[in-house]
Amino acid sequence: MTHQPDIDPAVEKVIASIGDEEMAARYPNRAHFISAGNPHQGEMATQALFAGDPVVIVYPDGRELLVRPEHVGGIAAMFLVVAAFFLKHRRRRAADVVQLPLGARIEARDSTGHPIAA
Repeated sequence: MTHQPDIDPAVEKVIASIGDEEMAARYPNRAHFISAGNPHQGEMATQALFAGDPVVIVYPDGRELLVRPEHVGGIAAMFLVVAAFFLKHRRRRAADVVQLPLGARIEARDSTGHPIAA
């Protein structure tokens, strides 16, 4: 994948995975690709994670963090929805802070989407 400086890194990653089935298979279904430089990345990632969706935070050099929330059901899922509501509507000082639900797993990846640490 060649880097084009005028294209957002997250968009570039999504476009690359559309044309490459092997690359697309490296990401979980319903993954949200968010640029690390996006001023609202913390809020966007927090909302997706508390909704139960995985998040890929993409840095300008192509490296990424894959965050997978633990899948829960029943009453625990209801508490996550309520927590997401309160997190969305409270005022935060730092928009780049990602709130992680309990049990979330974080994986650092290189620019090709392969794990470099767990």
